[in-house]
Amino acid sequence: MAAGGVVMSLTAPLEVVFVREFWHTGLFIGSFMLSASLGVIAVDVFGTRFIPGLDARMMLAVGLAVFGVACIGIGLATGGVVMMVSRVLQGIGGGVVLGAGLQAAVRVRSIAGDVAQSVGRFNAAFLFGGAIGAPGGLLVAGFVDGRLGYQAAFVGTGALSLIVATAVTLALPRLLAPPGVPSPRIGLPNFGQNSGSLPALVLAMSGDFLRGGVLFTALPLAGAALGYSNLTISVAIALMSGVEIVVLLIAYRFVQSDGVVAILMASFALGVVCAALLTVAANETVYLVAAALFGVSLAGATVSLPVLVVAQVGESSAGLAKFRVSAGVGLLAGMVGCAVVGAQLGVAALFAFIAVMLLASAQLARVVGRHTAPT
Repeated sequence: MAAGGVVMSLTAPLEVVFVREFWHTGLFIGSFMLSASLGVIAVDVFGTRFIPGLDARMMLAVGLAVFGVACIGIGLATGGVVMMVSRVLQGIGGGVVLGAGLQAAVRVRSIAGDVAQSVGRFNAAFLFGGAIGAPGGLLVAGFVDGRLGYQAAFVGTGALSLIVATAVTLALPRLLAPPGVPSPRIGLPNFGQNSGSLPALVLAMSGDFLRGGVLFTALPLAGAALGYSNLTISVAIALMSGVEIVVLLIAYRFVQSDGVVAILMASFALGVVCAALLTVAANETVYLVAAALFGVSLAGATVSLPVLVVAQVGESSAGLAKFRVSAGVGLLAGMVGCAVVGAQLGVAALFAFIAVMLLASAQLARVVGRHTAPT
């Protein structure tokens, strides 16, 4: 999954800088970011009963192939229609990879039913690739002047994604659904009996709000607005991703000893402090330090939220599928909300918005904790 992380992160921080470079209206920037999120959410919502019942290896390969073709389409697009269609396909491919990856995490050498440790190791591998890949697209765009640099980054990412899809098919064993999982069918998720409380599913949005809003959008957008070089922005992205990986390797132990809710509240509180710092002190040193600390905050949310939803649902495949629905909505809110606020109101307002959202998430975690058995 490290290779998948490289592929899916190569252009992620580049996208908002790319669209800001050539289209300056907040509406177009928001639409560009929204289009991919719609693809992710379509998979998360309508694939909740589909992906868990299939071979996770096959779905990983399909998702990577669709993602790769879409990236090539964005790089070669000469008009807005082709670009937007490619962005939606990019989101669909990414949604399939993320959903199938979580299913694979609990099927490959499952660790005695320990969802926290299985998901933590999956995320660490995926994000290790992300830490390597995230600065890559920005660096390519920095080395090649003008639009051609951005196009080269997207086309190169697409080609690499197709290669990784082939490698996944050849290297992994079949990862069939566990006994008792219903046959795959496309349809709306069943949030009826034993689906987990609504507050817990709303809370599950917060992790991908942090990833989509801060890592993929706010940090690169703020860096560009403040006049920082592509190298500085790349370092900030690498710091946030790298710190997240290191923390993920040990975070599951704290989940086991201190509980999910305590880790969530501490993570969100740290995120509020980071956002507040960037609201009142916009300089390069604070920017890089805050990026690293945001990585700690994101790691806490990443390892805790799937465990919380699975505990509510009571079965890993169904719980992770429902978690992906919430995560997709969080990704949408983070990427689009932060892109529009940053473009229209500026850097200070952007991080004030993030601070308010994380503060609300901390309060919601407290509420959920009152109605959740220790995890």
